Amino acid sequence: MHTQTIFELSQEAERLLQLSLQNLEALSAMPAAMLESTTAAMSGEVSNIIPLHFNARGLEAQQSMLNNELRKITRLEMVLAIVGTMKAGKSTTINAIVGTEVLPNRNRPMTALPTLIRHTPGQKEPVLHFSHVAPIDTLIRQMQKKLANYDRGKLAQQLEIDKDMNALLGRIESGEAFEKHYLGAEPIFICLKNLNDLVRLSQVVGADFPFAAYAAIENIPVIEVEFVHLAGLDTHLGQLTLLDTPGPNEAGQPHLQKMLTEQLSRASAVLAVMDYTQLKSISDAEVRQAISAVGKSVPLYALVNKFDQKDRNSDDEEQVRAMISGTLMKGHISPGQIFPVSSMWGYLANRARHELALYGKLPNPQAQRWVQDFAEAALGRRWRTADLDDIEHVRHSADLLWEDSLFEQPIRKLIYAAYANASLYALRSASHKLLNYAQNAREYLDFRYQGLTIAFDELQRNITRLEEDMALLHNRQEVVSDEVRHEVEEALEATEIFIATQQNEILCAIAPIFSRENILDLAGHDAASVRADEQTAPEQLVLDDEGQAQILLSKIHSSCELILFDAQNKIARELGLRFDQLESTLARSLNDAMRPIELRIKDELSHAGFRARISFPAFQANQLNFNTRGLFNDAIAPESPTSGRGQGVGGVRDTVSRWLNNPGWGWDDYVVTRTRYVINVSQLHEKFKRHIAHFCEQIRKALAAQVDVSVTAGMATFFAEFSLCLAGLQESLRDSLAVRQQNEHATRALSQLLQQCITTATWIQEDTRLLRDDIQTLFAAEQP
Repeated sequence: MHTQTIFELSQEAERLLQLSLQNLEALSAMPAAMLESTTAAMSGEVSNIIPLHFNARGLEAQQSMLNNELRKITRLEMVLAIVGTMKAGKSTTINAIVGTEVLPNRNRPMTALPTLIRHTPGQKEPVLHFSHVAPIDTLIRQMQKKLANYDRGKLAQQLEIDKDMNALLGRIESGEAFEKHYLGAEPIFICLKNLNDLVRLSQVVGADFPFAAYAAIENIPVIEVEFVHLAGLDTHLGQLTLLDTPGPNEAGQPHLQKMLTEQLSRASAVLAVMDYTQLKSISDAEVRQAISAVGKSVPLYALVNKFDQKDRNSDDEEQVRAMISGTLMKGHISPGQIFPVSSMWGYLANRARHELALYGKLPNPQAQRWVQDFAEAALGRRWRTADLDDIEHVRHSADLLWEDSLFEQPIRKLIYAAYANASLYALRSASHKLLNYAQNAREYLDFRYQGLTIAFDELQRNITRLEEDMALLHNRQEVVSDEVRHEVEEALEATEIFIATQQNEILCAIAPIFSRENILDLAGHDAASVRADEQTAPEQLVLDDEGQAQILLSKIHSSCELILFDAQNKIARELGLRFDQLESTLARSLNDAMRPIELRIKDELSHAGFRARISFPAFQANQLNFNTRGLFNDAIAPESPTSGRGQGVGGVRDTVSRWLNNPGWGWDDYVVTRTRYVINVSQLHEKFKRHIAHFCEQIRKALAAQVDVSVTAGMATFFAEFSLCLAGLQESLRDSLAVRQQNEHATRALSQLLQQCITTATWIQEDTRLLRDDIQTLFAAEQP
């Protein structure tokens, strides 16, 4: 590590950040009308709209962002944000990275507040610092009053009351405050559980949880603990910190989407935890949308969790990487930064190895449940407590489980690298944020400065024209919505015909497999050698050997499997092409409809003397592609030999018993039984046909639902962003008009201030570009 070079680059980054903050202070002193009503109205409908950069709220956000980068530069801290849906295994993944259980796992949202987990060498036992606890204590006092007269029966109907929630209710009734420090895993668990349950409870009783008080990263809880994987490594110049973020819409709190976006913008890098079994779900798409919005300002990585659930028919590692990189993330992340893993296996294996290294044995499985989970995963479902006494076997099994978890690769390629280059990550993050700020500031300041040179009447005319353009925008939105709806209906109708055709082709291809001639051929018989049996229907095949019956079922299964796999690949490929084309068609329709408005506005402003940059949004609908593989996997369900055997065993025996009118009388003493194995080919065929029809219907319904959600969300975002852009232009013109109404002295003073800020923003932009280039050169040299 080039320590001196890092120090010099850090000094330069700190200087530019301080200069940017001073420039913001100057900007905030300028006369500016408030846009709160417009912004609030928009953000209330569309939660992923970024506020305008230089209105009152936008200035505060920029100051917070720059201060956060300054804090990271001062500490040389690399913040790796972990993001994922509730069931993706985010907490388990963090526990696997840390090497011990620092976050609780429950089958409900567990990250109402972002939480930092900082690697602290020598801190063997985790400690939670929650210094900014005052807003939570205020909330508890408010809820104490509300719960005093609240009907507990009604509360139980609205909320799941478990022992954790009961404990929290008792705590609120007694007015017990939160501590500022918690030492040890169990106290930390209780604190985090209480915080998350407090969010759910406050929502039910109508108390506002103070999310805004924890918008700044320095106010959120911090867990300090030594990461097991990093223990004993050389101390590097910098810190590695994980940021556990709330998933979008966790606990029914839609505003968490905004909090997630804000937290990601403050990270040095982002690690998305995706669920291998739910890669194309709507909730997973919300996470992908959030991390894509971060853009190129921070590096992106992905852990595809639950890869242990892969079977021989599922996508392998390379297929998963290609699908996420290309189809799901649209090229925002490279395949080499995607790691399929099993976080649960990684956590269990690593914790077991750590316990064995420290104590020479595992804890009592009855006292610590994770030992039971480890034993089942590493030793098998039939493990016994005595198996844990064979320490060498347990250690070997833990090593194999760690290997099977595939966690070694991301630990070495991501966590080790992040720790070794924490200072570089912090510097790179700061340089990108500085460049974004400088560019936005220059565009805004240029526009405001031009407004001072435009005639008063011309300003008023442009404001009026923008109002007309915004009205035109809303009219065009209704027309375009009808056009888009028609395009979607046509696409779904064509897809319906395609799926129906594929269903018929599958049924036709499978039918010959269940013909009697083919079944006899697979069983190794010919029609002439099959003995007529009065108890055997033509659609049944009777075999004397169980192994022979199982082999026959396996052959039927394999034959059907080949047909279904071929069909599923064809359907997946065709649907992918169809809906990629639909997405392009919709984007083109929106652009064609809205481009005249954009050109008109640019032309109007240009004639008035403005050099306006209008940010024309892009329509994106990342959920349109649909994965048929998961649906068809369950369609392959061969008849169990057990059910056939039961039918065959009872046949002769029950008949003889009825003849004797004494069921079971003397049977074992006088009769030698002959077990037979009956396969009902007709029923098996019908079962396959029902499965195929069911899953084709599932595809139809899932496509219709996902296309509807995707198109609705994509269009809402498109029009809201364009409306905000126009509103921002209009607000800047009004600010200029307000200044022109003042005296000449005030106008001249503002003009000078604007020129000074423009010059400063230009210096910041140029110097930051040089800083970024130096950092990228050094970063490339340090990468393995």
